[in-house]
Amino acid sequence: MSKPLAKVTDDLILFDLNRPDIPSGSHPIDTDDYQIPTNEIVKLFASVCRWVQLRTTGATIFGRPRLGKTWMIKYLVKNIPQYFKENIPIFHIVSLHSKIAKEEEFIETLLSDMDHDLALVGKLNAKRQRLIHFLTELGKQNSRRLVILFIDEAQCLDEQHYEWLIDYFNKLEKVQTTLTIFLVGQDQLNSQKTIFSRGNTDQIIQRFMIDEHKFSGIKSVEDIETCLKCYDTESEYPLGSGWSFTRFYFPEAFATGERLEKFAKDIYEIFSSLRQKNNIKGTFEIPMQHMVKAIKIIFIDYGKNSSKSQHWISKSNWMEAILKSNYVSSEIRKKINKDK
Repeated sequence: MSKPLAKVTDDLILFDLNRPDIPSGSHPIDTDDYQIPTNEIVKLFASVCRWVQLRTTGATIFGRPRLGKTWMIKYLVKNIPQYFKENIPIFHIVSLHSKIAKEEEFIETLLSDMDHDLALVGKLNAKRQRLIHFLTELGKQNSRRLVILFIDEAQCLDEQHYEWLIDYFNKLEKVQTTLTIFLVGQDQLNSQKTIFSRGNTDQIIQRFMIDEHKFSGIKSVEDIETCLKCYDTESEYPLGSGWSFTRFYFPEAFATGERLEKFAKDIYEIFSSLRQKNNIKGTFEIPMQHMVKAIKIIFIDYGKNSSKSQHWISKSNWMEAILKSNYVSSEIRKKINKDK
């Protein structure tokens, strides 16, 4: 039985009054400080947890640019310790695009990205000893005696970098600590594995490339729906408030049952039509970068805090948001660069 109109109105006012009062610009949508798992990230998460469980010492995770690999790393770094119910030390390392490999520079990058206070102090030998000691101590702090590094942009590493990593791995192995390295990068990373397999560098593959995962973007209506559902019901800010991201930005519409996930098919159709209109060929694959940006535009441009806020959104609003995400220009630019 439906509620009387007056009662519904009272409930909507109550929903609005109970809306969390937070400083302007501090919501995770504003700061981009959150992780939403796609179907692909959930699939990869299961694989990585299995690798960790089996003490696999390394694997490659590769895919074309902008699919959400860095976003994926943030999710894994946060959620792997929760899965194992232990504070396993995990770090996100961003490799340098150096023309010449220098061990001192490489160690400084590792220490800096692990938030070591003395990353730049001393000479090479002192820094190398500091790195090994730091990794050893981290290993002692968890029952698995394990340290995990996700090295981003790993296609930039060359053979010399891997030789150094093998040295560090061997030193840690002597003190019963396992250094697990997940190499994350573009498709060239998989090509490097093929090159190493043809040379005298099989030890690199056996240490760090024995397993692999080809990372994909959003490919289907179901993928889009899963992503949107996280904003609707599986996100929360402030923590413990019960206010999902969608509810925070559209409190009245959320109270009446509106959800972003209902637009999954519309969004798929919009991306498909834009690809056809602009002659974008190849596999349908939405980079996470553009999906997240389009959702952010929906919240900021039409949500509660906007000067042009709406009760709810429409398919035309999604079209505008997707165009503003620069998806089309990015795909056209990628095609031009590929044809050169």
